[in-house]
Order: sequence, then C-alpha cells, then structure tokens
Amino acid sequence: MDQFEKLVRNNYEDPGMILKAYDLAKEAHKNQKRGTGEPYIVHPVSVATKLIDLGMDEATVTAGLLHDVVEDTPVSYKKIKAEFGSEVESLVKGVSKISSFKYNKSTIEMDSLRRLFMAMSKDIRVILIKLCDRMHNMETISGLPYERQIKFCTETMNLFVPLAERLGLNSIKIELEDMCFAVLNPEEYNKLKAELDRKYEKNTKRMADIELNLKKALENLKLHGEVQSRFKHFYSLYKKIKDKGTAKIYDIIAFRILVDNVDDCYRVLGEVHKFYKPVAGRIKDYIASPKQNGYKSLHTTLITKDGTPFEVQIRTFEMHKLCEYGIAAHWRYKSGDTKVSAFEDKLNWVRSVIENEKQIKDSENFVKALQMDFSNAEIWVFTPKFKPISLPENSTPIDMAYAVHTDLGNSCVAAKVNGKKSPLNRRLTTGDVVEIITSKDSLGPSREWLGFAVSAHARNEIKNFFKRSLVPEMVKKGRDMLEERCQEMGVPLSKCLSNDVLREVKKKYYIYSLDDMFASVATHGIHRADIINIAMKKSEDEKTEVKPNAYVYIEGSEIADVKFARCCTPIPGEEICAIASNAGITVHCTSCANVKQMDRDRLLSAEWKDGVDKYFEEGFKIGGKDEDGLLSDILDIFYDAKVPINSINAHQAGQGRFEIIASIKVKDKAMSDEIMEKLENLKPVQFVNRNNQN
Repeated sequence: MDQFEKLVRNNYEDPGMILKAYDLAKEAHKNQKRGTGEPYIVHPVSVATKLIDLGMDEATVTAGLLHDVVEDTPVSYKKIKAEFGSEVESLVKGVSKISSFKYNKSTIEMDSLRRLFMAMSKDIRVILIKLCDRMHNMETISGLPYERQIKFCTETMNLFVPLAERLGLNSIKIELEDMCFAVLNPEEYNKLKAELDRKYEKNTKRMADIELNLKKALENLKLHGEVQSRFKHFYSLYKKIKDKGTAKIYDIIAFRILVDNVDDCYRVLGEVHKFYKPVAGRIKDYIASPKQNGYKSLHTTLITKDGTPFEVQIRTFEMHKLCEYGIAAHWRYKSGDTKVSAFEDKLNWVRSVIENEKQIKDSENFVKALQMDFSNAEIWVFTPKFKPISLPENSTPIDMAYAVHTDLGNSCVAAKVNGKKSPLNRRLTTGDVVEIITSKDSLGPSREWLGFAVSAHARNEIKNFFKRSLVPEMVKKGRDMLEERCQEMGVPLSKCLSNDVLREVKKKYYIYSLDDMFASVATHGIHRADIINIAMKKSEDEKTEVKPNAYVYIEGSEIADVKFARCCTPIPGEEICAIASNAGITVHCTSCANVKQMDRDRLLSAEWKDGVDKYFEEGFKIGGKDEDGLLSDILDIFYDAKVPINSINAHQAGQGRFEIIASIKVKDKAMSDEIMEKLENLKPVQFVNRNNQN
C-alpha cells in the first residue's frame, strides 16, 4: 500500500471510488512525464492530496485525480461517467474547460476569463479543484521557461490569488502569493528572506518565551486551547514594508491562540494584556465586525520588555478552519446550521457576482467588472448614526446608499460627506461619514450612475430598476417623449437613431438596446436633451468629414448608415419604410410581410433620394418548361441589360419543368421591370417572381 492509498483510507470510510480513479489515472498517464521530468501521475496525485487536506468529498477528490485524463489521454467523458457517475463527469468537464483556455492575446485572454467564471458558477467545487491544480503547478513552476513563469505568475496574482482570498481560502492565497513573489520580484524576495532568516535566528529564544507566557495565560483561565507561532509570510510583509516602512511593521513575529468559543476569545485577550503591554490603536475586533470574506478573529499588537513588537491573533478552532479552508470548510462539517450557513453565504456571493455580470456582453468589460468585486481592498464608512458599512475600494455615495437598502439607493438625489454636500461620484475613503439625501419626488436612479458605481450590488440594483421598466408601454412612452422633444428642437427623430448616436449613448449610459434607451427616457434615467445633443454634435462632426452617400431620407433627413432588408431587397422606385431596431435602422418595402406584422409605432417614414447612382441587389425566381438553350437566353437578357450577376442556380423540377433562382444587381425598379418583362416573354417561361414578393 503506497502513501497516497494510506492517506485516502485514513480519511474516507468508503475509499473505493477514489482508489479506482487513482488506478485509472496511473494507467492513463503511465507513459507521460511533466516538464520537470517527473512522472505525470505526480501532478493529479498532488492535486487530490491538496483536496483531501481541504477535507473535500469523494467526488471532488476523484475529479481531482481525473482532471487531466480526457485532455491528455484516450480516456473519454463517457468512460468517466460510466465508471464514476455524472457528478464526477461534470466536475472533470468543468475543470477541463478552464484548463483548455489559451492566454495568447489580450482579447483572447478576456474571452477566456469570462468563460472561466461562467464555468465556475455551475459548481463551486470546480474552483477548488482548479485552485489546487494551480497550487501544484506553481510549486513545480521551475520546469517552465522563464518567460512562461512570468506570465503564469502574473495570471495567478491577478486572478487566482484574489479569488482564493474572496472565498476565504487563506492558506492557498498566502502560498500562491509567496510563490509568485519569488518569481516576479526575486531580488526583493531573496533580500527579505535573508533578513527574516537572520531575525529568526536572533528571535528563536524570544519567541519560545512569548509562547510559554501565552500558554500560561490559557492555564490561568483553565481553558482548553492551542498556541501557534510564526513569522510573517514574505509577500504580506513585503507589502506592509512597502506601504509603511519597517519601523511601522508590528507583526513580523506573530502568534495565534485557538480556543473553543467566542467568550473564551475575549477572556484570553484580557489575560494576555496582563503579560504584555498592548500598542495603542492596534486592537482589531474582526469577530464583532468580520471582514468581507467572512474572516473572524481578534488581533492585538503587544510589546515585550525589551521593546520587541509582536502580533497575537485569538480565534476559535472553528473560525480558524474557516480562515484556512474558507468555502471548502463546508465539507469538513457533518452537521450544524450555522456552519452550513457560512458555506452558503460564500457560495451565494460567487453565484450573485456571476449572475449580476452575465448581462455584460463585452468580455473585457465583464472581467473588469468582476475584478472590481474580487478586489482585495475594502473601506469602512459610517452612516450619520455611526453604523459601519463595508464597501469596495473607490466606492461612492451611490454604493453606500445601495449597501444600506435598495430603496435608499433608488430614491437618492444627493449626499453629504463629513457634513458637506458632495457629488454622488465622489470616491469615499475609510472613516468618511456619509449621509444620503432622498426625495419622495425622485424618479429613480440615473443611468449615469453605472459609470461610477463600484460594487456589484449597486450596479445590479440600478440595472434591475431599468430592467423592470423595459416593457412595451414604457418603450413606446420613451419613444414618444424623445420624438416630442425632437420636434420642439427641430431635430428629426431619425438623427437620434443613427448607429453613431446609439454607440455614444450605449457607451455613456451602459444601455444594451434601443428599447432600453427608450424605456430609460421614460423613467428619466436618460435625459432626452442629452441624446439630441449627441445627435446634433454628430451632425456637426459629419459636416467636416467625407460622408458616405445617403440613398434614402428617413423622417425627412439624409441617413447614410442604414441597412437594406434581405427579406424584401428594396430598390429605388419601390415604396419603402424603415424600422428602428436594436441593430439600427433597416429599410424595407412597404409590401414586405415582416413590415405588416410589425408594431406601427416602430415604423419610420422613408423615401428614396432622386438620382441614386448605385446598384441594388434584386432576385428572380423563374419557372417553366425545360427546353434546350433556355438558360443561355436568360443569361443573354441579363448581359444585354448590362447588370452584374451575383449568382444563378438552375435545377429540374420534374415532369419536364425547370426552376431558376437568379441574383442580379439593378439600379431601380424600372430596370427590374424591364428585365422581368423580357423574361416573361420567353416562350418556355411560365412565371417570373421577384424574391421580394411574399
């Protein structure tokens, strides 16, 4: 029995599935080696071992062993499902999707990261497997070329470290940070390591004395507990030194006291202060006010008689498990509503962030939005009654309002910061006292708030407000309101619906469609005058530019950036209309069946300009008796008319009949009518239809 098998048998009552997966992975990877030269099986076994250390369930450990077999060996998902069930198959698929992403160009990277988070939202265990996979890859990163090491570590710091922290996986976060630090900044790492090694030798006896006194504190209180000692981790210490300087770092030496319950934590805090003098202002109560990721502990900084500062963290054993294992701690517990609730809180946080941002279609903006939510930094601001509110760094009064209550955010009209009136886009800092001013007459949030709101919660509530207004009645009301203001200002409505104007409005107000813009006008989320001003500015800009030819008038104005419908292929000389849609303005024949089914409120008037000199696509369907030379006669008609031919497809329709589908280009309806008449006059031809005839 090898070491891994012993580990499995010691941790699981029924290890059969895991050991079966172990045998399959060994066989599948038997001829493979990693970049380090070691047998490939070392990697999945290391991933599975880390998952066992996290206390994960059998299905997750099994998937950890098999996470590379489909990509790197002939083993199929079908085989995994047949032998281990659909749950394991689903987990392996989730990890495989993430692992197959390629990070070559920035645009590809953004798309890959978006799909990564989408995959994560389906089963949180996929994240845990991937984090353990990343951990072992970082531990063996020396097998990669230097350029790939830099890229790999940068990616790890930007994505996997903040993700691990937000999920409360402190042990994984710390190890990833230190490994990345050693590669990305080797000079500072080696310098700091040498300094800590020197201090460790110097402080060994002092640490032993402190540890003895902390144990005495537990004995004096007759409490069951445990004392741990450590030096600060490299990267966290480096950040503090960089921010504050060595003289202000109090926790190079740190101790942790673990006890059974919360009351014991506070009793130990008081007892420890009898042994050592606390540093003023350095007592932090994260039990009463936990961090955003659920972290709970008491922190105090103390001074020895010879002036050496050190930090003591005091927490319960349960808090420590949640701190070290975060969301994974759920699988360590057999029962208990409070423990399950802690897991569900974190799981729901991940799900809500993913769901909130799914509607962002642009991949780069999607990732930027998520990076805001995964940001390590947080600030604490206060209500006028000094209730503390935790917010992401760079939050604004809008974020504060929605953090307190959705109704407060939706009715917000102004804010005061530290007693003075402040703009709603002001960036708040820790300690600010923020008063939100509301009005019963408020019509709701402004679309502009999406340009500076930081938290996912605030952005989501603002979007939800406008999503609720996206109904036909509000769309029609907003369109009518915009048209009314256009008439007052002497600007054709069509100017406001051009693609260039829509792009500007989408960029400024974060709308997703034309209907969204109309509904936002109806709810006063977008000012009508602003849309019209954008349209007028675009018109001024066009006067100094070489404009593309406009072939039609829309609502009386020349509009160049229109599309011509494929369903009816309008040509000059035919009666036309236009439809304003999310894709812009599209010109149709008035006889088009699609137009007849359309809501009349969406139609715009349209007419052809005089003297249009352009070929337009026209299609004919020709049928009749199959006779020799007929196709040649049809082609002669097209050639004599000097029209470009796009395509021509002929086939026998049975019983001595033929059908021809021809696509040509004509300048107007008169030319089309002339060609159609000549085709009808051919003796074998029985019918000629234009493609736009429904």
